[in-house]
Parts: sequence; C-alpha cells; structure tokens
Amino acid sequence: MATVRKRGSKYQAQVRIKGFSLQTKTFLTSAAAKAWTRRVEMSMDDGSWIDPRESRSVLIGDILDLYVEDIEKFEAIDKSKAHKIDMVRRYFGHLSIHELEPSHIMDFAAERSKQVKPSTLGKNLYFFKQAVSNAEMLHGLVLVGRPLDNTIKILTQRKIIAQSEERTRRLEGDEWKQLTDEAGTHWIRPMLEIAVESGMRQGEIHSLEWKHIDFDKSLIGIWRKDKRSVGGKKWHIIPMWRGVREALLRVSNETGKGSTVFCVKRSSSISDKFARMCTKLDIVNLRFHDLRHEAITRMFEDRKMSVEQVRLVSGHSSLDQLSRYVNLRPEDLVD
Repeated sequence: MATVRKRGSKYQAQVRIKGFSLQTKTFLTSAAAKAWTRRVEMSMDDGSWIDPRESRSVLIGDILDLYVEDIEKFEAIDKSKAHKIDMVRRYFGHLSIHELEPSHIMDFAAERSKQVKPSTLGKNLYFFKQAVSNAEMLHGLVLVGRPLDNTIKILTQRKIIAQSEERTRRLEGDEWKQLTDEAGTHWIRPMLEIAVESGMRQGEIHSLEWKHIDFDKSLIGIWRKDKRSVGGKKWHIIPMWRGVREALLRVSNETGKGSTVFCVKRSSSISDKFARMCTKLDIVNLRFHDLRHEAITRMFEDRKMSVEQVRLVSGHSSLDQLSRYVNLRPEDLVD
C-alpha cells in the first residue's frame, strides 16, 4: 500500500508491502512523490527491487544486467551497445557499487584510451552511468556520493572522453550500383532501396507490417523511438515514394503477405549482411545507417523539401538532431 502525505511544504511518500521493509522518501511535489511510489511498487512486484539497506553489497555486474533486462523489455539491444556494456562489466562487474572509487574509473579510462577513440570511451562510461541511474530510478538503489558523475566531468574537461563524432559518410561513385548488384534477389535488396528512399532506420524497416502499409493512399505507418512518449515509442505516418512502393510490391509478389514484410528474425542480421557485402566489395567505412543520412540529404537536394517537411518524414524532434543527418556536398550547391 502506498500513501502520500503533506508535511509542511513537502510531501512524504511511503510504500508498505508485505515481505518488504517500509520505504519512505520526501519530495517537493505531490506528483514526484506519487511517481516514486509507483516505481517502487512496480519493482517490488516484478522482483527487481533493491533494498536500500542492501545497496552497499550490490555488484556493478548485477546493475548492468538489470539495465540490459529493462532495455530488452521494449527492444532488442544492438551489438555495438551490448559490446560497450560488456567492456564495463569485464572491468567493474566484480565490484560492489559502493566500492567504486574515482581511481577505478580513471584506471579504466587510462587503459581504454590506448585502444579506442575518446567518443567510444565516452559511450562506455555513458552506458555505465545510465545503468546506475536506471537502478536508482526504477529499482531503489541508494548511492552515497557520485564518483562516476564527478569523474566523467573531469575526463570530459580533459578531453579524454568526448561525444560521438558526427558521421558524414555518403554513397560515392558507383557504390550504390555495386551494392544492389551484389544484393541481387537477396532479401536485403528491397531493404536497401527502402532505406535510401525513405530514410527509415534499420529497426523500422525490419519491423514493417503489411497492415500498416496503405498502397491506395501511398502511406506507411511505423513506430519510432521517442523518449518523451509513453512506452518510449510514437506512431508516425510517412509518405510511400515510388522507389519504396516498387520495393514493397516486389516483396509482396515474391513472398506473399504474412504479418511482417520481412521474415528476418533479428534486426542485427541486416547490418551484419550489409557489412559482409561491403567487405566483399572493398567498400570502406560504410554502414547501413549511413543510408538514412543519404536519404535525408537527398530530400533536400533532389526533392527540394523544406526543413519542416523533412522533419515530418525523418521523425527528428529538433533542428539540431536533423542537422547531424544532413551531409550536403558544396559542389552540389553550385549553380
């Protein structure tokens, strides 16, 4: 049972459930207090609650596992992110969260900085920080001091870690012809065409369903990631341009219409296949996600769309986010 009582200018929240110790916390607003009680009750109910009295003995490895489990309730974790989390687990997993000292983090940064770029090291520590925050917000972890947050600030100031470098890779020369020729009639061929025409993400293409495709109105419905929305996803309607229509009709004629458009088990299989194709063709530093950059840039270059029109199709919530995907070439702007 959860209760929220006003105590002076603050609100005291309590959660009392059989089998668990009484949990109490004070907040500035009633809404924050009620949100906390809901999170506590939910984590107690699903067995992921961490008793504050036992927080000192919680291993960092367990915190990372809990983070991955929470992510996978909504989506499959991609290989790159899983690898970076594993690196953190290998180095810190045996420590309890309250044994963590700034010196541990500095030693990790010193070792990893010899092997990877500042942006990659930054992601290692960012996911570590996210995992700890996840355990605090959703599972009742109580921290004394914040060595991770403070050390990340110092490492950032010293430019030992950095944000991800913006990619500007686009298709060059006859790379598109090489890729489509190599794909032939393989299932990845229509995926390539849809990606470079629509700007849809790999996961969005992978999860396309026939019931959300309207050939009469030339519209496609997709779920897109949106941290501000309930469940972390938001429904979007995008136009079905000719190249996308042709690719979808070809898939329909060849495989029929089941529930999903593509019968590929894992989204990661797409990027894996694409990487093998690029290796075989000696195409360097090109990723499947770069096709989204290519598509969005073409919307400006070839379709002469406005910023708002492109945002409507791409799903970007801000101009800053969109600008990272636009890679106009100076030579293409010359009269």
